[in-house]
Amino acid sequence: MFGKDANKTNEPVNRSEEATLRLSDDIGKMADRIGDMSERILETQKIQGKNIELMQESMMEAMKMMGKQMETTNKIMEFMVKKGMGIDFFD
Repeated sequence: MFGKDANKTNEPVNRSEEATLRLSDDIGKMADRIGDMSERILETQKIQGKNIELMQESMMEAMKMMGKQMETTNKIMEFMVKKGMGIDFFD
């Protein structure tokens, strides 16, 4: 007498428990994916940080080279101007 009715009464509870367990499992999977993605993001940021550092070093070196080139160009221009004015450059 109680067996059939008890099973019917427990059906919604059992379904609710199953749904809760599925939801819990899905949340766990999502948390794992988020963890994996965050690790990838951190690794990408490390790589990008190193790339930026290398780019800055290269830019500084290029700027130094350009500065030296400008110094040389200025000396050449000064020599040409003085030569054109008849001034001895080595005085």
